[in-house]
Amino acid sequence: MPRLIRLLVSAGIMGFIALQFGDGVVNQLQRIDPRWVLAGLLITVLQVILSAWRWQFTAARLQLTLAAGTAVREYYLATLVNQVLPGGVVGDAQRAWRHGNDAPRRAPAFQAVVIERFSGQLAMAGLAILSWWLWPPGEGLMTVGSAARTALAAIAVLTGGAVLAVLIGWRPAWLRDWWQALRSALLTPAILPVQLLASLLVAGSYIAVYACCVMALAPSSGPGEWLPLIPLVLFTMLIPASIAGWGLREGAAAMLWPMAGLPAAEGISAAVLYGGLTLLASTPGLITLIRR
Repeated sequence: MPRLIRLLVSAGIMGFIALQFGDGVVNQLQRIDPRWVLAGLLITVLQVILSAWRWQFTAARLQLTLAAGTAVREYYLATLVNQVLPGGVVGDAQRAWRHGNDAPRRAPAFQAVVIERFSGQLAMAGLAILSWWLWPPGEGLMTVGSAARTALAAIAVLTGGAVLAVLIGWRPAWLRDWWQALRSALLTPAILPVQLLASLLVAGSYIAVYACCVMALAPSSGPGEWLPLIPLVLFTMLIPASIAGWGLREGAAAMLWPMAGLPAAEGISAAVLYGGLTLLASTPGLITLIRR
């Protein structure tokens, strides 16, 4: 999707939300508890370290050397780039390119990044679907559960179809190369549990950071009511139609919170705070950028 369209999507949705819920969101954001924001920032440090380890582990399965310190620095820089540029993958492409500069072949470096990101997206999608099926927090969500599950299934089918179309268009040698990489770094019985556990922990850290944002705003309800909504909101950020999830995240919160019988302003405010917190958490990437 062209970058201008992504920008318009984010700006358009955020503008609509500002018109509809602006006063309530401003009131919510004025009572932020900094202790919960600090807790969220600390979780993001663990999140980056674990994500960098997952990248390092994946690269090692493809016979690539990647130092732990380099992986952390590059992951911070990639996160920063993904936060400020449309698409959400430019930073990952850059870290794959730089890693490939030190390897005999560049392809395995890109394969490591793609497989590592794919593992993480699988985990987040799985948690989102699980939250619909097992923990509907209110009658409103139960009434739209079938439609949501159908939408999630459609997204999965379309994504799978797009991947299949790309694979069909590739030369057989490329297809065999990527299939071998996928087997070595993800689908091997000894590797898959490690990848899934790491990705579930990373996905859980995203949920924990969002939960800190909700708690920072002193919500009127308990975690049992809004916690199951968080994976669904974060799942929308995987859709490549905005800048760093802005707009899609807030729009999802605006719809889901009222469906669970909760104030829309609370969900939107937490989404806005989450966006600001994750941008702040990515600023250590500036150190790597300056050093370069």
